[in-house]
Amino acid sequence: MFARHLRKDEAVRVVVLVAALLIVPPALGVLGTFLADVPYVGLAAAYITWYLPWLSVASVAGGVLALVHWRMRRSRIAAVLAVVAALTVAGASVITARMTAAVEHAGADISLIDTFGIGMPRQASPDDEATYTTFEGQPVRLSIYRPGGSGSHAPVLVFVHGGGWVTGDRSEHSTDMRWFAEQGWLVVSVDYTLSSADHHLWDVTQDQIGCALGWVVDNATRYGGDPTRISMSGDSAGGNLAINTAYLSAAGRLRSSCGGTMPKVGAVAVLYPVVDAAETYANLDPAFGATARGGLGAYTGGSPQQFPDRYASISSDTHIIAGAPPTLIVVGEADHLVPVGGVYRFAEQARVAGVDVELVAVPHADHVFDGRRGSIGQQAYRQLTARWLRGHGQGP
Repeated sequence: MFARHLRKDEAVRVVVLVAALLIVPPALGVLGTFLADVPYVGLAAAYITWYLPWLSVASVAGGVLALVHWRMRRSRIAAVLAVVAALTVAGASVITARMTAAVEHAGADISLIDTFGIGMPRQASPDDEATYTTFEGQPVRLSIYRPGGSGSHAPVLVFVHGGGWVTGDRSEHSTDMRWFAEQGWLVVSVDYTLSSADHHLWDVTQDQIGCALGWVVDNATRYGGDPTRISMSGDSAGGNLAINTAYLSAAGRLRSSCGGTMPKVGAVAVLYPVVDAAETYANLDPAFGATARGGLGAYTGGSPQQFPDRYASISSDTHIIAGAPPTLIVVGEADHLVPVGGVYRFAEQARVAGVDVELVAVPHADHVFDGRRGSIGQQAYRQLTARWLRGHGQGP
């Protein structure tokens, strides 16, 4: 009898332990997302929004176990866990609702089922690859995703990856590239030579992107694309390069490291771009500030105080002109890596200059908020970009 009672007690303890494990981590994550401005605590915003559907499921399961335990023992800890589970689900629902409302107001149509990411591919292989230039004897390559359907003269979307100018490659966002290709775009994802502690390529990288555009003009037709309809996209540092390249193109000042015909870019759609390099370098966030300074220091060779001209040349507001292409910018309001204040100022400056700019700010979202397949951020990037390009004559 005693042994049976002991086993029952152990089973009850296991139930409450499992309930706690299912409830407490999601609760802390959701709480941290609401406290995005609190140093370190707010870093939950960087990742928790990726997993909100699964965290809600875990909290519900933990809450059910807590209620079972409470019915068996009427314990206070079970009651507390059940309440915490309910509050966590409510908090996750509020975050999801606010993020969804913001991007749907801008024109997206979010599937909450898809946010679970079930069955979605992690990577997508390109249809072809090519070397578009070399740097110090090393090939610099790009990936091509052919447009869906059998038609020709598809609009071209050129994507520039992020990574603080020091990391990343053209395979990033490959599933997004495939998605756009399936919608009818010829997509070209571009590599560029990365900077490092010994190679500060602030005056090289942008010209390489110009070279890539020249390659696109010369080769788009044989892949089914229309070289007269080219748009650009990118994220973070790639967003900076996409905006700068497109705006320099509009001004007739885009240079190429390898010659070729420089096109006029028809539209731009970017994610959390670095538009104010000096402000990003000055980021005081205790977790991500060093990362921001490291990337920009490697790219430029130092600080804004040391090289003000270099920072001016890579900052996007330097290149604003009235004839710049229509520009969509999607940012997370809780970005800990790239301060959003500079993005708001850039958008306003561009509007004053006569540029058609739309800024979509996503509540609770941090840098790379689109990083998980099926997430609200990924769905928003795809749909808002497609809507923007189609609305400005750059769609299939």
